[in-house]
Amino acid sequence: MEGNKVKKQLIMGFILFGVLLISGSIQVIFSPFNFVRSVSLFVVIGSSLSLGAFIRELFIIKRTIKPNQ
Repeated sequence: MEGNKVKKQLIMGFILFGVLLISGSIQVIFSPFNFVRSVSLFVVIGSSLSLGAFIRELFIIKRTIKPNQ
């Protein structure tokens, strides 16, 4: 039962984080100020990197738990 709860929370977290990344990307594209654009770009890139690293670690953990598949 708790496994399903954790999976639902992870999925909701990924969806919300994806929405935040998309809104940040839109801000980078349409911002008229160069300073805001550059800071937002660094935040979007850093957030994308951290999300990608977390997903990669989930796949590595999944593979080490079930090595036969």
